[in-house]
Amino acid sequence: MSDSTGSRDNLRIESSRCLPIRFNESSCSRCVDSCPHNAIFLEDRLIVDRELCTGCLLCTTVCPSGALEMDQDFDVCLAKLAKATDPVFGCVRSADSANTVLPCLGGLASEHLLALYHSLSLSGIVTTLNISMCGECPNGAILKTLKERLQNISDAGMDRGGCRILQIDSVGKITVHHESIGRRSFFKSLRSTLFQSAAIVISGTTEHAGQRSDYAEKRVPLRRMLLNRTINGMTPDLQGVVRSHYDSYISFSEACTACQGCAAICPTGALLTENPGNHPLFIPERCTGCGLCREFCLDDALEIV
Repeated sequence: MSDSTGSRDNLRIESSRCLPIRFNESSCSRCVDSCPHNAIFLEDRLIVDRELCTGCLLCTTVCPSGALEMDQDFDVCLAKLAKATDPVFGCVRSADSANTVLPCLGGLASEHLLALYHSLSLSGIVTTLNISMCGECPNGAILKTLKERLQNISDAGMDRGGCRILQIDSVGKITVHHESIGRRSFFKSLRSTLFQSAAIVISGTTEHAGQRSDYAEKRVPLRRMLLNRTINGMTPDLQGVVRSHYDSYISFSEACTACQGCAAICPTGALLTENPGNHPLFIPERCTGCGLCREFCLDDALEIV
């Protein structure tokens, strides 16, 4: 067991993607509101205080634009869990009792949890979240949020057909098996979409903490990419259930002047200029519902549902 926690170094920070930095009238403060240590500041840029940040990663689970993302490849975690007979997911403090770890389990957004359910969906598989160290950890505040996310997924029936996920709060109840499962089962346990999107994943995860990019650059955040891949591996009826909880839809009123300002300000490329004389084309799979387009529209001609 370790008494350490994560740190600011576990974050990839891309200030140019932060909504209030892109548009100073944006009301977004999701990261500030989620931080239990008051370590995040929105001034002329996005600042995460190194002295205050303990790497709980909660900010990365609520940022809608990819300005804050965890600096760890989640697909590597999935691959390690898929090779274990009884997969155990832990944090840096419980690394001795886990098959793979994040700096903190607070980094498990609902999109990650959905991927856990449906990427490790072999019959009878039980995935354990090792939360045995959360009670004594400075990041213990994440536990309530994690439990709520799991409960919300279950209540909505979005775990249907997936593996079971257990939260174990006693290390004495956890047995870690490092033996690999059979080759056939390993490939079956990882959805084909995981590999079909490998090139996209690699190209989207080569940036590092503190990076800078052009304000005009469009990129789908990693959580949305993961969600899209998870949805693609589901049955059509379950896809509909999940999309009803995650997808946003944009409509334009007659007040729209087709100025294309919303397409220009959108950080993910969910709005594209197809015909300059008409409102932009909307691509739901690229949208995170951040609302920046609506805030930016001078004519109040855009609505997000």
